[in-house]
Amino acid sequence: MTGGEILMMNGKTMLEIATLCYQCGTCTASCPLNLFNGTRINPRRIMRSIQLGLPTDVDPFLCMMCMACEASCPRGVRILDVIRLLRVEAYQANKAPQRLVQVLWNVYEEGNPWGYPAKDRGKWLEGIRTDNIREKAKTLLYVGCISSYDIRLQRVVKAVVELLVKSNVEFTILGDRERCCGDSVMNVGETGFLEELIQDNIKLFREKEAETIITISPHCYQMIKNTYPSYGGRFQVMHYTEYLAKLLDENKLHIDTRYENNRITYHDPCYLGRYSGVFEEPRKLMEHVKGVELVEMPMSRWLTLCCGGGGGKIFMETKPEERPANIRIKQAVETQAEILVTSCPYCIINFEDSLKLQRVGLKVMDVAELLAAR
Repeated sequence: MTGGEILMMNGKTMLEIATLCYQCGTCTASCPLNLFNGTRINPRRIMRSIQLGLPTDVDPFLCMMCMACEASCPRGVRILDVIRLLRVEAYQANKAPQRLVQVLWNVYEEGNPWGYPAKDRGKWLEGIRTDNIREKAKTLLYVGCISSYDIRLQRVVKAVVELLVKSNVEFTILGDRERCCGDSVMNVGETGFLEELIQDNIKLFREKEAETIITISPHCYQMIKNTYPSYGGRFQVMHYTEYLAKLLDENKLHIDTRYENNRITYHDPCYLGRYSGVFEEPRKLMEHVKGVELVEMPMSRWLTLCCGGGGGKIFMETKPEERPANIRIKQAVETQAEILVTSCPYCIINFEDSLKLQRVGLKVMDVAELLAAR
């Protein structure tokens, strides 16, 4: 693959993007994959190859799209735009990983990347209060794929719904009609189906008369907020931590949860933090929980360490010794925290998997679970 002049991202070709790079190597030093002795990726070399018109000789699907490289770049090079274009090239050349190609078919047939039955998507509603859920409303809660189906993550959705109901917020949901936001499709590099999926979702959002969309997953959040406008879908998009923090400021949400002197630490999800700059809202919510002490890990906010689930990696096998989540668990343990709190479904999955391997005394919770716990 070469830095051609045909494919474009945000109005620029790969060569135009790479031209800004002056080869300092900060991006490569920042890449979490380079913490390991096995799988590695070299963004600096990718940029140089494109500048010279040479093959990049890299598998773009290795990238976790965590944005650590861009966050450290002194020139503001849109490195991830290049990776996305390389993925489009790879997909068009039938070089995308088979597992990710299967993800496309799952989304096409069942509306979610795991291929779970579309008719079961709304089962998370069982056993919860639906007093404030309307057929149509200005506020729509977009649950997302994995949170709709995974029994563990359904607890997070139910906690968010409980907090919204407690704050007397009227909202609507899509239930069984909800489909993938398109993040997984974009990660494969399939552009035609992506456009069709986004247009269908925009039509459904408008049918529900939604003006504000609340998301559970940061991946859905950044997708609907940053990609949908290019397709005509302009909504006010808020991660649930932003929305709850707003309710807190307006004195509509009252947090009366109490713990017994628990020390907690917070992990900033890449797609919520680096992609979207949402750092303070989750912390504000946690600081209102009585009986907890928030202790920061060394790598927090813009310097956060990816859990390893972004860029489609959540669907692919990773060697146990090359999982960034393992390092993050160790960092959390070093703070002497009893609870590792985060606000992303993928992070929860990866951290709890790492806990099974490391067998340390640490509990993983979502911010919503922390707020709504009894």
